[in-house]
Amino acid sequence: MLLRMIGALVDYSGRRPWLVIALAILAMAGLWGYASRLELRTELRELLPRDSPAFQAYERQAQRVDGGAQLIVIAESPDRGANERFIDALAEQLNEPLRRRAACAAACSDDACRAACGPASLLRYVESGTKDVRRFFDENKWLYASVRELEKADEAIELELALRSGLIDDLEAGGAPGGGAGEAGAAAAPAKKGLSLDETWQELDRRLKKIDEFPSGYFATPDGRMVALRIVSRSAGMGDRKAAALLDQVTALVSRLDPAAFHPAMQVGYAGDIPNAIAEQKSLVSEAVWATLIALALIVGGVVIYYRSPWSLLVILLPTALGASAGYAFATATYGYVNTVGAFLGAIIVGNGVNYPIVLLSRYRDFRARGMPADDARREAVINAFRAELVGASVAAIAYGSLTITHFRGFSQFGTIGFVGMFMVWASIVPLVPATLVAIERIQARLPRWLRDPAPRVSDEGAAGPGARALSRVTSRWPLAFLAVAPVVVALAAWKLPAYIRDPWEYNFARLGSKSSRQKGAGSWSLKASEVFGGKMNVAGAMMLADTPEQVPAIKAQILANDAKDPEGQLVADVATIADVLPGTPEEQRQKIEILGRIRDRLTPRVLRALRPEERERVLSMKPPETLRVLGPKDLPDLIRRRFEENNGVVGTVFYVKYKNNVSFSNGRNLLRMADTTGNVVLPDGTHVVTASRPTVFAEMIRSMERDGPLATAASFLAVTLVVVLATGSIAGALAVLLALVLGVLGTATAMAVHDVKINFLNFIALPITFGIGCEYPFNVFDRARLLGGDVALALKRSAGPVALCSYTTVLGYGSLVFADNQALNSFGWVAVSGEIACVASALLFLPALLHVMNRSARMRRSWKGGLLLRGSNHS
Repeated sequence: MLLRMIGALVDYSGRRPWLVIALAILAMAGLWGYASRLELRTELRELLPRDSPAFQAYERQAQRVDGGAQLIVIAESPDRGANERFIDALAEQLNEPLRRRAACAAACSDDACRAACGPASLLRYVESGTKDVRRFFDENKWLYASVRELEKADEAIELELALRSGLIDDLEAGGAPGGGAGEAGAAAAPAKKGLSLDETWQELDRRLKKIDEFPSGYFATPDGRMVALRIVSRSAGMGDRKAAALLDQVTALVSRLDPAAFHPAMQVGYAGDIPNAIAEQKSLVSEAVWATLIALALIVGGVVIYYRSPWSLLVILLPTALGASAGYAFATATYGYVNTVGAFLGAIIVGNGVNYPIVLLSRYRDFRARGMPADDARREAVINAFRAELVGASVAAIAYGSLTITHFRGFSQFGTIGFVGMFMVWASIVPLVPATLVAIERIQARLPRWLRDPAPRVSDEGAAGPGARALSRVTSRWPLAFLAVAPVVVALAAWKLPAYIRDPWEYNFARLGSKSSRQKGAGSWSLKASEVFGGKMNVAGAMMLADTPEQVPAIKAQILANDAKDPEGQLVADVATIADVLPGTPEEQRQKIEILGRIRDRLTPRVLRALRPEERERVLSMKPPETLRVLGPKDLPDLIRRRFEENNGVVGTVFYVKYKNNVSFSNGRNLLRMADTTGNVVLPDGTHVVTASRPTVFAEMIRSMERDGPLATAASFLAVTLVVVLATGSIAGALAVLLALVLGVLGTATAMAVHDVKINFLNFIALPITFGIGCEYPFNVFDRARLLGGDVALALKRSAGPVALCSYTTVLGYGSLVFADNQALNSFGWVAVSGEIACVASALLFLPALLHVMNRSARMRRSWKGGLLLRGSNHS
């Protein structure tokens, strides 16, 4: 029944080829048009499962602090003054729209009026320097001394005034007890410069430099060669369209200001979350496009050379393009975006998807070469290849589908989109390939002979070429020589794999990013930004949030306690909170103000008149002002306060974990330790606080990969095994196919161990996919032998060419990633290509040799008649 339905569909496609092709093209155009809205998100948290505690905490944090992604503009020239003037001009231009909208909103009394003021800017605020910070701390400097320091200063002033007045003798200076008072006593007491305030004043200067370490009032290097401006946006810095629009606006504004007008040698660059994410996104998009184009070009060349026909490209690529468009349209409808892993699915779907039309076209050409009429050849090719195609589609679906059962979105999204794309390629070949063949033949009938395809040729026995005949000959004559490879691979695996499997994961994140980003573009300017800021002004450190400001001191204490318990040593240098930039608790400040009042009262006009003019001037500059009051978080200057403030105005819930300078953030083991230290905070009252930061996101990605990777691989292998058993219908046949597959995968894993290729969040995908895609090749050879009643030599002669071409196109799909600048994608390409080569070599060398040996048993000869899936036609 099913065979009749398939035959009827093939016949209908042959009668209405242009209708079928037109419908396919219209569908493809609509799908690609819809998929054009697809967004690329490159941030690594997009790889995490949405139910991950780290992901959810990070999302909540992003909502509470409204993105907070930074765009740093750096002006670089030999002239400090020119750099500062440029930054002042840029800050003025950026702040003007913010002031206008704020003034408009302040004059409104309802939401409608405020909405008419225009949409909220992508800028939250602009910071061009620390002048306000310096003014604030100069005005309140005395409050930043400790209570004990102020008491000592008060006591010292009291003592010095007593000595100067002669009320007491300075025994340390050698004066006699009860010595003269008045002028004689004052002369005997050496005057202390600044009435004992100098020491405390200098200590305050030193301490406050930790809060404001930019003496010029600008974010600048000490020599003024680079001056920076920091824009804090409402974007999360994931390379989204709004962030890109903000960068474009700032870039256009800088261009209008003309940096060369400030200094001929001035260069302006961009650093921070936004340009880095956009540069990474552009690099990935560019690489994805180039990877697809390169793969497509090489596939086109290979197909044309193999078939000696440019017309064959239409047969091969039309269903493949339809499948790729369906995959990306599905991603647009389901997710709205693709993550880093999914960006390169186009090249992979093209490389894998062409396998189905290649097998079908090869069967058709074989039958035509042996004299079968075109109508019969189309029908028999589809029916003959249907079982092999069905099994190939099933194992490919399993390869991608095994990734969908994981929670790691880096796996599951890739698997879902790949599954849809590959399924659509397979589903479209039955109507499209026959229709395209008929359309091409009708066109060629009207063309000169030199524009037509040459007639397909095969040898008398149906072999496609000398390579296939050579393979058949050597595997049938010396099967044991090829089988001897298996124990060598197994022995090498037994030697290398145990140690490798104990710790196969890539923890060096420096080996996963862009190779060139540090030498050019945003990466190089980020290094310059680090030179400007260097961990100052709380720029450094992992930002985290507490539920309430009152929790922060307890969270800080617990994080430091967790860090102290780390058996591998401490990572945390400090935890910066709002309390670190305030002059103490309200009670402590009141005590300080009381002491400072006593100090001020001691500096009476009479005391000041008695001082030398230069000393009087200095003491007056250090005299505590009467305006001192208790300071709270809202009194801090914007530059400081905003670092600890949420969108709703709550101040104090934000804090920063600063790590030691020698701690590498590229070391995944360090990230796991950071997550254990900062993400596992239980307060003394039993409250569990879920914190989030980039280190905790990275750590969760590592844990998720370690958990889901083996699960996907095991699911892929078990499901592939089930399909092979059902399709072969015999234990012996299934064992032969699976042994060839396992040998190929084992060889790949062993090569990874020998070359110490660590598993990362991208190249791990190659392993479950290799089980599925790599199984197509041995099954194709086995199934052709089944159709030929167990004639393995003839089966290899007829199937080696198409199998090799399928592998060639798949290798190109993966191989295009080998040239990627992103090192994780590069390693994915190498591992996948290695798996493909190992599996096709096993299918064309090891499997035929094994089948020749197994054919010596009567049981194996009976197994060629097995199979629970559709057996296909009687033509072979």
